[in-house]
Amino acid sequence: MGVLAEAVIAAFDSHAQITWTTDGPNTAVASFHVSGETVRTTFSGLANHEWRAAFEVSPGEPTTAEARLSVSLRILGGVFQSVREFLEVRQPMKLVFASKDESLGHLYETYLDRQDNLLTQMGYEVLPPVKSSPLAEFTIVKRSPSEWRPA
Repeated sequence: MGVLAEAVIAAFDSHAQITWTTDGPNTAVASFHVSGETVRTTFSGLANHEWRAAFEVSPGEPTTAEARLSVSLRILGGVFQSVREFLEVRQPMKLVFASKDESLGHLYETYLDRQDNLLTQMGYEVLPPVKSSPLAEFTIVKRSPSEWRPA
């Protein structure tokens, strides 16, 4: 999975047209479309600038296996783009991803490893994953004070 994950992550230079909405001060949603599918990345505020990220896909038209792989890569690229934008703007003190799917967990881990320098420049540190079958959690913490102030 390591070589494949690296190739997949390298393709994540996403330029999705993301639309941001909020549902109160503790929920931010990034939505975008890929080949007729709607993707929503939801950031849920817990407490003390701590957030949890999750995404869901509303399926579009059935496609071939080859097309499905391309669409899946573009979906994950858009999800990670929305994560980066969320970190830049909201500056949460902690952001947690969770996955029950081992392959998706490997992609999260590889992505976070590849983005370590960028995240460090933004004042973040990636903590070692916490794996407890069937769940794996990936956590990013801010090492400098957040400048985010709600309007």
